[in-house]
Order: sequence, then C-alpha cells, then structure tokens
Amino acid sequence: MKNIFFCLIVSLVFLGCSSPVFTSYLSTSNPIFITENIKGKSFSISSQNFSENFENNLSSALIQNGYKKATKNPDIAIKITLNYLRQNSDIKNNNFMEFGFGSGGFRHVGFGSSFGNGYENEYFYDAQASLLIALKDSKNYQTNLNLQSQKSSFEHSQTQAIDSFELKIISKIIEILNGF
Repeated sequence: MKNIFFCLIVSLVFLGCSSPVFTSYLSTSNPIFITENIKGKSFSISSQNFSENFENNLSSALIQNGYKKATKNPDIAIKITLNYLRQNSDIKNNNFMEFGFGSGGFRHVGFGSSFGNGYENEYFYDAQASLLIALKDSKNYQTNLNLQSQKSSFEHSQTQAIDSFELKIISKIIEILNGF
C-alpha cells in the first residue's frame, strides 16, 4: 500500500513539471481535389522560407507513400513558400463573481461570496504558406495553408511552432496527393 501511495505522489510531481503540449490547426483558403489520374508518381519540391530539413522531411513522407523523387521532368511539381510566421498575444479576462449558500445540521445556514479580477496573457502563433501543386500535362492546383496554434498562457518557442506547422503541412500535402 505504501508503494502505491509513493508512486502516485511521484507521478503527480512529474506531471506538474511537464510543459504544455503545442497544438496547432491547419485550414486551406481553397479546397483542392485532384480528380485527374496522376500517370506517374515522380515528384520535385521547391520551398522557400522553411527550415533546412523541410524538403528532406517532405521527400521522405512522399517516398513512404509510394512516390519517387524525380531527376528530370517530374509528374508532380510541388512549390511551397512560407509567407509569414508570427507570435501573437491576446489578453484573457479573468473577472468573476461567485455566490454560495449552504446548510449543515440544525439551524446552521451559511452564505458566501467571492470576487476576483485580473487579466492573463495568452500566446499563440499563426502562419501562412502558399502551396502550388502542378501536374505534368494537366492543370495546376493552388491554395494558401493557414496555420494557428492553440492559445496558451505558456509561451512556446518559435522552433516548436515551426516544427509543428511543418508536420501539419507535410501531412496535408500527402492527404491532397492521395485523394483524401
């Protein structure tokens, strides 16, 4: 019994020491539905303003999904540019007022109230990337990818935001090419 109680206390201590999870959301300005049958699965990637590993990570994800990197004349040309990445803050209003009534036993009735006020800063990142998918001998598909992180009172690093956003972008490109 002592071991269970000790393990519970230790796990609660470590739970309180962890940093909040970085959660982000992605939306597109225009939906992309590739209805043509892509004859080949060779691709090329051109990116701007992303991290050094972005093209390698996207290439690896595409290769894992059955595509192959082209040396010349790709069937799919992917061009993507990170337009901006910003850290923003917002103020959350924490004003509140509470009332309570209670009774206990014979002739014991109580009333209580509490007031609080204050403001708390919330931080979030937003970004936008322009995506162009050009199919060989077919039409081009383009959209803007709008990304935003969840608001948090914890200030995350820009590196966390970039990593999270790039993973979302890669999975969206795979989703588009695989036809959802």
